[in-house]
Amino acid sequence: MSKRSSFDIKKRILNLLNSSSLTFAQLERKTNTGYNTIKNNCDELALYGFIKIEKKEKHPKSGRPFYQVKITEKGREFLKK
Repeated sequence: MSKRSSFDIKKRILNLLNSSSLTFAQLERKTNTGYNTIKNNCDELALYGFIKIEKKEKHPKSGRPFYQVKITEKGREFLKK
């Protein structure tokens, strides 16, 4: 199996977020990619304004802090191209 490019991973993240907001853990599972790869790609997408990352203090199920990732309008426009 060939290694996916960073662009392919970012595009997959944006496509997943287009339908709903997700956590880093959910993105890991849905993209079959590790936490650090997801975090680094999300940080870059946030830097360019395609997504917004919000730290939440308490997960409803685990009670632990987590990050909620949402696509921005700029991210939606990019996907249309």
